[in-house]
Amino acid sequence: MAAASPNVSVIIPARDAAGHIGDAVRSALAQPEVGEVVVAAADLATRRAAEAVAGSRVRTVDNPPGTTPAALNRALALSSGDLIVRCDAHAVLPPGYVKRILETMASTGAANVGGRQVPKGETVFEEAVALAMVSPIGAGDARYRIGGAAGPVDTVYLGAFSRKAIEEAGGFDETLVRNQGYGLNRRVRDAGGNV
Repeated sequence: MAAASPNVSVIIPARDAAGHIGDAVRSALAQPEVGEVVVAAADLATRRAAEAVAGSRVRTVDNPPGTTPAALNRALALSSGDLIVRCDAHAVLPPGYVKRILETMASTGAANVGGRQVPKGETVFEEAVALAMVSPIGAGDARYRIGGAAGPVDTVYLGAFSRKAIEEAGGFDETLVRNQGYGLNRRVRDAGGNV
């Protein structure tokens, strides 16, 4: 008998994202394994845009501090999933993303699994920046940017964590305005978890 799939929550920190949050929410809802999407909005326009997509599987919570780690912690607190998938307000989860995450977690026992960041630009300048972000010259050896074989890494793009791993690591560090994902992954690794 196959093991039951975990209850999956997607959490999305959002600030000044009224024009993009709908795409992020819809991409999360399109994943058959997702039970709920929780958006932590720092501004009223973003919250209203998220609620315009909202159904019984979408909830919103205010994020007065406006920072990403505070938003992630607020969304995490409101979520109910055993597996927490992070999505950003300007990101779109590709079809099959959560299914592949679940398969990888099952086969590796990892506490956190993430995919590759595939940046896309809308203007010529944005397209140039996107190219630089996936080049070893611009991104170094970060596999989540340049690609490569699956395996243990320091950090991943966005990430899908077991709730237990996040809680044991103390959640997202709200003193880190940047690199809060890396900080959480370091604490997960320090506790013996695999990323």
